[in-house]
Amino acid sequence: MIAARGLKPGDRLPTERALAVELGVSRSRLREAMQPLISQGVVRSRQGGGTYVADPGRKTFVEAALQPLGGLARLDAGYWRDVMEIRKSLDADAAYYAAERASEADRVRLVAALEAVTAPGGSDPARQAEADAKLHMVIAEASQNAVLRQVMAGLFELMRLSIAESLKQLFRLPKTADMLDVQHRRIVEAILARQPDKARAAVLEHLSFVEAGLKTIEEEAARARRADLARGRISKEEAKP
Repeated sequence: MIAARGLKPGDRLPTERALAVELGVSRSRLREAMQPLISQGVVRSRQGGGTYVADPGRKTFVEAALQPLGGLARLDAGYWRDVMEIRKSLDADAAYYAAERASEADRVRLVAALEAVTAPGGSDPARQAEADAKLHMVIAEASQNAVLRQVMAGLFELMRLSIAESLKQLFRLPKTADMLDVQHRRIVEAILARQPDKARAAVLEHLSFVEAGLKTIEEEAARARRADLARGRISKEEAKP
C-alpha cells in the first residue's frame, strides 16, 4: 500500500478506521498486522498522532543507543557473554508471553520463520544468523508486549552480529547445526502448543547449549595458546649454549 500510493517518509497513513474499511478487515486484525511493520521500522506510531511512514535512515532511541555496541561484537571475542546474559532474560520472557498470547497470524509467521532457520544448507554463518535473529524477533512480536518487542527490535542488529560470530565458532563442533535445529523446533512447538513454561525452558536450554559450546571453544583456544607458549620457551632454553 505504501508503494502503491507513493507514500514517502513522514507521510501519514490513513486512520485505523479508514484503513480497516479499505482493506476489509477488523481493526483488531489491522493492529495485529501493523505490529511487525512497526517493529521492523517500516512505519512509526506517534502517541495520539497516527501512524507515519518511517525514514529508513532515522533510528529509534533504542537503536541509536545500541549502535556503538555493534563494533564490540566484532572486535571483542568475549563480548558474546554480555549479549548472552541479556538474551536469557529477553528471549525467555518473549517465548513465555508468545505462548500465552500469539495470534493466528503470529503462529503462521512463527512456522515460516522456523522453516527458514531450519532449511537445508544452513552452513553459512551470516545467512543463518539472519534467519536465527528473525525467528527470535518473530517470537518477540508474538509476545504482544510493545515494550519488549521494541527493545528486541533495537537489539536486532546486535543479536545478528553476535549470533553470526557465535555460529562461526559453533559450526566447528560436530552436529551443532542439527542440535540447533532441534532446539528451535522445541521452542516454536511449545509456543504453538500454548505452553509458556515449556517455551521459556526451551529457550534457556537452547541458550545454555550455545553458551557451553562457546566456552568449550574458548577453553580449547586458551589451552592451545598456553601449549604454544610453553613450546616456545622450551625451544629457547634448548637453544642456549
